[in-house]
Amino acid sequence: MRNKLYLLGLVVVLLFLAFFLLEKTKEDATEIEYWKLSLDRIEYYPPSEQWVERTGDKFYSKPFTISVKEGVKKGEKFFTVSNKDTETGKDIEYEGGYNSENTARDFGTYRVKGTEEILEGIQIKESLQLGEDSPKLVFYSGNISKTLRIGKKHSLGSTRVILHEGQIRNILTSSSYLFDKFQKGPQDFRQKSILTLNKEYVKEISYIDENGTSIRIDNTPYESNSVKKNFWRRLSGEIILLEPKLGEDLYRFMTGLKVETFPDDENGAGFGIGNILAPNSEKSEFSLASVKVSISDGNEIVYRFHKETTIGDKKLTPVIRIINSNFKEPPVYVVANAFAQIQTAAKAIKEAKAIVKPDKSKSGNTSRKK
Repeated sequence: MRNKLYLLGLVVVLLFLAFFLLEKTKEDATEIEYWKLSLDRIEYYPPSEQWVERTGDKFYSKPFTISVKEGVKKGEKFFTVSNKDTETGKDIEYEGGYNSENTARDFGTYRVKGTEEILEGIQIKESLQLGEDSPKLVFYSGNISKTLRIGKKHSLGSTRVILHEGQIRNILTSSSYLFDKFQKGPQDFRQKSILTLNKEYVKEISYIDENGTSIRIDNTPYESNSVKKNFWRRLSGEIILLEPKLGEDLYRFMTGLKVETFPDDENGAGFGIGNILAPNSEKSEFSLASVKVSISDGNEIVYRFHKETTIGDKKLTPVIRIINSNFKEPPVYVVANAFAQIQTAAKAIKEAKAIVKPDKSKSGNTSRKK
């Protein structure tokens, strides 16, 4: 009886293992690598109005481009997002954020759930919505280019029909999330953190404004009880060690800066206004304050803060960012209070006194002779 129970238990374990391995094989087989490329550029082209009406699928209505640029930042890839501004007719380009990087990575190693070759002379079914007026993505890698047409989403919503155009045409079944992100515009692909750090640290911060406040501080990071900390000195004027809070305040306010609004957002008032509020000058005479941040990886970023304005019901400060003197962004808006905090922190550093330790040789209590 005991042997039968052991045998039954062994059979159950083997069945479980067989089921697990079968399911894992099925899961692995759900996606296959269709291509692997080192992408330089992704161009998005919108669908026609008729395609949108037929499908009810609202993709972004204007073209834009995600690019990988060399020579902007040291030691890392630099992603940009560019498009033509309809108001001014000029090309605009911002640093790309995580959405740009993820998109380039996902399409660099592009995986699909199924492929079917279209034989020459065979027409594609209209129901697949894969005509000349479908949304289109063009991928560039060196002298190689590949074009995908975006078609119908399947009823469950997790996959789409995609056409790979070329000498041999293939209909692909692909994860829809890769393409659904193009239902939003370039704003969604831009970098919204004005100062981003990964493994790097801030080495120096220099600040100067029109009121005459000018400070420069440097940082020597250290570790205490497995906690990373910053050690700040003021280098401008009298060189002194700073109370930790003074350096940390300026550091925290700079690294915490976020884009509140882009000029071409629905509530951004447009680039016509944005370029007046923050003139695209090679010099800084039009800015209220300028901050230069030097990072441990050798990169330097300059931020020019301009006069506060009100757009809608928000008080905002226009900012222009310049990376390594060779990539200058159009203006963005941060909340006005964020710049006020930076000003206050810089003033406190300028007015800081040297930390003086008591002289142990002198007694605190002295007796008088009578």
